[in-house]
Parts: sequence; C-alpha cells; structure tokens
Amino acid sequence: MNILITNDDGIHFRGLIDLRAELDKIGKTFVFAPSTEKSATSMALTIYDDIYVHRIDERTFMVEGYPADCVNVGLYGALIAEPIDLVVSGINKGVNMGQDVLYSGTVGAARHGFVHGIAALAVSCGHTDARCDYTPVAVVVRKFIEAHLELIMRPSLLNINIPVDGPPKGIKWTKLGQRIYRDSYRKSHLNDGGLLLNLGGSILSHKEDEGADFSAYDAGYVSVTPLTLDATDHPELSRISTCYDFA
Repeated sequence: MNILITNDDGIHFRGLIDLRAELDKIGKTFVFAPSTEKSATSMALTIYDDIYVHRIDERTFMVEGYPADCVNVGLYGALIAEPIDLVVSGINKGVNMGQDVLYSGTVGAARHGFVHGIAALAVSCGHTDARCDYTPVAVVVRKFIEAHLELIMRPSLLNINIPVDGPPKGIKWTKLGQRIYRDSYRKSHLNDGGLLLNLGGSILSHKEDEGADFSAYDAGYVSVTPLTLDATDHPELSRISTCYDFA
C-alpha cells in the first residue's frame, strides 16, 4: 500500500514524524507536507502561482503551499512513480470536530484526496503541545487502518479524533457535533490610521449531543466520523420542491 502523508502543522512537526514511523510498518509512505504551519486553510489551493518544492529524499517533499497543494503535488506532480492508495493527514495538534472540519487544513487535505477518488483519513488528537510524544496516537491510527482496511479502501473519507488522557476506551462511530466559537481580535492602531487585527485563536465549546464526535471524545473514545462531499440540504430541497412552484 502506498500512503501519502501530509498535515497542516508543517513538515518538521512531530505528529507527522511519529505517524510516518508507524505507517512505514504497513506500507510505503510518501510525505508531501507544508514548509510551515498552515492551520485553518481548509481546501485552499494554489492555482496560478508557482509552488516551490524541495526534495528532501526520494519519498519526502517539502512544499511551499497549503495542505491541499501538498496532496495535489503528490498525486499529479510526477515526483513519484507509485500510485497513491491512501491519503493520511495528520497527526494534528488539537482536535477537529463539529464545524471545525469546514476550516481545518488537516481535514481539507484529506478531503482533497477523496475528491480525487483516493481513500483518506484526517487524524487529530488532544495534544496541544508540539513537544508531546505522538507515538501512542500513531499506534492507534496504524491499528485502526489494519482493522478496518476493507472499509477504508472503499474508498471513504473518515475524520478521526483521538483522546490522549490515557489509552482510549475503544472506537465509536459518530456524527459531527455542533461547535460553538467565541472570537475576538486584538487591535493595534497604526500611524497611517489603519488597524492590525489578530485573532490568535477562538474560545471553543460545543453543544451536548448524544452520538456526536464531542460526546464520544469526551467519554474517552476514539471518534470516527464518515464525511461526505455532498453539501446539499436535501430536506430543504424537498420542502422547497413541494411547497413552491417555480415553473
């Protein structure tokens, strides 16, 4: 199995390094990762500008671009001869649950692989310190792939969040929960009359919802949520079609 690994925390981030060490045990890994952190970039893609790529070795490439760029370069840049069977994005520093999946560069990279017909996993965890040992989380990912390989390779797009306060109690298949964001900006006034605004992160909470990713994660389980590319509001489409005549 040929596995493309990327992330949004940068090529030197330990979560990626520890993940690769584990996935090397079950396949041939290729790393295409950003040169620097590219969090919250979703599926941003470089279209008209050049992308600088530095070959570190025959299976490791540093990309001056977004996480989705990294996947696209890996699939179509003609830098490797092997066809990719699986995209794994992560291990992300911090979780990606609920509406986080709309913003996350980690999830965006996995989704980009899935758009192009490749099975993909987005992997996040509870560690918020880059200096943590991500090996135990990586082991969970490897074992999950080994146990569910047939399902993963259908192909599917799975969003995985792994708790780190002790060994996980198990795996729960979940729906996306509802994230609550409270944002505020730090302001700096410039001499020319302009402003510098710095978000610097959000205060996060979530709604309690049985069966959602947050509930499973908070209870100590690995949350696995199958994602789809169809953003159509089917109930609303059905209601409109029934209630209104646009002919």
